[in-house]
Amino acid sequence: MNEPENNGLWQQLKKRKVIRVGIAYVVVGWVLMQIGEVTFEALGLPDWALTLLIVIVLLGFPISLILAWAYELTPEGIRKDSAGSKDEPDRSAPELDITAPSIAVLPFSDMSEHGDQGYFCDGIAEEILNALCRVDNLRVASRVTSFQFGGKKADVAVIGCKLNVQTVLEGSVRKFGDKLRITAQLVKTSDGYHLWSRQYDRDLEDIFEIQEEIAESITRALSLTLESKGDFSAGKVSLAAYDFFLRGQSYFAKMNLEGTIYARQMFERALEADPEFGRAWAGLAYTYGFEFMYFNASDVNREEALRTSEKALQIAPQLAEAHISAGIANCMVKDYDKAEAAFEKATELDPENFDAWYFYARDKVHEGDLDRAIELFERAAEVRPEDYQSLLLLRQLYHGKGDHDREMEVSRQGIERARAVLELNPDDNRAWNMGAFALIRLGQREEGDRWMQTAMDKAPNDSIVLYNAACYYALVGEVEKSLDCLENCHFRVGGLNREWLMHDPDLDNVRDLPRFADLLAAFPG
Repeated sequence: MNEPENNGLWQQLKKRKVIRVGIAYVVVGWVLMQIGEVTFEALGLPDWALTLLIVIVLLGFPISLILAWAYELTPEGIRKDSAGSKDEPDRSAPELDITAPSIAVLPFSDMSEHGDQGYFCDGIAEEILNALCRVDNLRVASRVTSFQFGGKKADVAVIGCKLNVQTVLEGSVRKFGDKLRITAQLVKTSDGYHLWSRQYDRDLEDIFEIQEEIAESITRALSLTLESKGDFSAGKVSLAAYDFFLRGQSYFAKMNLEGTIYARQMFERALEADPEFGRAWAGLAYTYGFEFMYFNASDVNREEALRTSEKALQIAPQLAEAHISAGIANCMVKDYDKAEAAFEKATELDPENFDAWYFYARDKVHEGDLDRAIELFERAAEVRPEDYQSLLLLRQLYHGKGDHDREMEVSRQGIERARAVLELNPDDNRAWNMGAFALIRLGQREEGDRWMQTAMDKAPNDSIVLYNAACYYALVGEVEKSLDCLENCHFRVGGLNREWLMHDPDLDNVRDLPRFADLLAAFPG
């Protein structure tokens, strides 16, 4: 059993005052038995009366604990503790922010005959989510968190508490031939009341209009205004190209090497169907940039990232994603002026785009401008309140600056967010991976070890996990284990970056060892 589960049980016991009730009962029970021993004999009561009292006290102990778990004593009297029911929202979740409207878009259900259109349903939901992000004063839960409820029968109140949103959009999609049926409904999380619902029976070619129409209907229901902050639409693109594009998005969301390669193939198929599809060019550039950053820093990936991002800019200059891809590509070739200009344009076109701020911050880290990187990571964490990555990377920057207090603060915040994400998606290896480093800085070495081991158990062939594990074990002084991870990453899995080995300060403890020198010698050149 992992540490988060243990901590969760302990926190529940404390929250429901089970521990306090147990201690109080033991004290009161002991006092009663002492009083009984002194007074029963004086009152002339039989010996069995004291025995009966002891039995009653002992039997009452587990009953008191059960009642403490199930009920809560309040100024209004005793009430049932809804936290004990899986059908009720977790009261430990953050309080709803009622100052501004908020929404979570759930993945739409696939009602197609063969049930093979999941990628298409997810894509439609994501397109609507992106459109809603254009709305001023509307907070939209990210895809990363809201899509974790896909296929789960969770009460909307539970979703509302876990995602801290006031409304939920849910729906279904059915494709049959060239026809399309989409149902959508907007539900209040506080009481399950339906604010808006509609069914669309249209030709498949009307899909783009339907997505926009749903977004507009929702904003009207929430009394907001849908205003364009950039080119988010697919534009005039063939349905075949759009279908491949949605497939690519679905694969890329897996955030692993295999998913990245499959996504690239789908984006290429989309461009074969429509060479002027700007979003597909941006998606293709993302795959090369992602593979370069995390798996294979090859010249091919660097050159292709530049080429495809330039093509995306040429075709769709008002698309924020095109500028983000260009920023990533130019950072890869260390052209930091061009990278900065691209990211600045992306944030101008779409101020609520998390990727724009996050990768802009990473660019500044590579450039060595740590103060600006801190500002940008903090902005990224604001844009996506459930994101843990920005905060956990901020921890590293504050550590480097020697700002211990701020490092501890963002570490605690980052771990809190990581725990919330892992509750929804226990397979988020990046959360286990990155969280382990923050835990050791917080003095929770044992839990950090468990988090890192969990990541390795879940993804034993993931080069990112293995490399980060090597850094972790180097930091805690387990140098042989660190070198084991590096050798496995290079010789068994592949994807180890020589530049990381040479310059990553996390590996300082192993860099002078003979096994490390042998590992460096194994690289060509």
